[in-house]
Amino acid sequence: IAAMMALMGAPIMAILFMLFPRLSPLWGIPSDAMAGRSGLSASMQVGSVASLALDDSVAMRIRFEGQPPRQNDLYFRGPVLSTLDGREWRALRSRFPASMQDGADLQVSGPGVQYQVTLEPNNRNWILALDATPDKPLAPGRDLRMTPELQWLSDQPVSELVRYQARSFPQYRQGPLRRTAALQDYLELPPGFNPRTLQWASELRQGPRAELDPTRLIETALARLRTGGYGYTLDPGVYGQHTADEFWFDRKEGFCEHIASAFVVLMRSLDIPARIVTGYQGGEYNGVGGFWVVRQSDAHAWAEVWLEGRGWVRIDPTSAVAPARTGSLQRLQAPRGVIAAALDGVSPAALFNIRAAWDAMNNGWNQWVLNYSQTTQLKLLQDIGFTSP
Repeated sequence: IAAMMALMGAPIMAILFMLFPRLSPLWGIPSDAMAGRSGLSASMQVGSVASLALDDSVAMRIRFEGQPPRQNDLYFRGPVLSTLDGREWRALRSRFPASMQDGADLQVSGPGVQYQVTLEPNNRNWILALDATPDKPLAPGRDLRMTPELQWLSDQPVSELVRYQARSFPQYRQGPLRRTAALQDYLELPPGFNPRTLQWASELRQGPRAELDPTRLIETALARLRTGGYGYTLDPGVYGQHTADEFWFDRKEGFCEHIASAFVVLMRSLDIPARIVTGYQGGEYNGVGGFWVVRQSDAHAWAEVWLEGRGWVRIDPTSAVAPARTGSLQRLQAPRGVIAAALDGVSPAALFNIRAAWDAMNNGWNQWVLNYSQTTQLKLLQDIGFTSP
């Protein structure tokens, strides 16, 4: 009897699912929800967090068409931070009028990478895409635009699952080839901060003329990171006022934001335009569902420097300190809890397979049920003839 009633009710349930008015979420995500946890933020306050808790929740899922890029090419671009007030990096606050600022000036080459992204709600208007994406991602119901710093933005916050198609080109060139007045924005440093870093930069610039080439100076900084005893850790402690000085000369450890910030401060001290790019790097392949999972623990910060004749070039100083961070699936590990300790006897491969199967089920639920949002429903009703659903 119960089976018969369920069978009779199934068509009614399907009709209600498709046509009953869907409401927008009645809850929100606090603006400071990522404080003290791995993930993305609109600003980066260096050294204010003593320890970083790894958030293993899913940020997005990606399904590539054909061969995916290499692991160390998976850089998903988020907010670009170019203005420093001493300890906090924010989006560019240019002192030049808009007419004098440089545009995106993006040129791509080589084969493109086609993929689909299912982005989890984050209450931000960021649309994450691989570097670099010249054409507007296809996100039904959203108006997207690209900033001059190559970040894609939506006209509305991502408060529900968003699915979009994108095509990116790992080989690209961006920015002017000759120095312009607007590049001065990427040389600005607040007065009274990091005197030892400024002194070190001054000493480097007084070296032999052959070593004053920007490429040589960049390699000098990276070589110091590789061989100077620097470490990548979740627990660097709270930094003081001079964060770059403390990183380069005292603590010599931190997570990616400390490393990227100290590197950019040094580059600007050497008269090399530089900025910080935040986003996600890497991911985990789910063989059960055939897609890649990018988690909040994959959040990352790297640097871009401007070079004559080349434009903006990505430099990831964290990979000089910990090459496995970008070259493989290795990540920093969060402290183990009671459940993790109890599973010590279980095969790691079995745990990975169970997690992959569970995530594949979640992805299917997202694609077929949760992704049927208010926007999708209104589009369906318009398609079948309702002009004002």
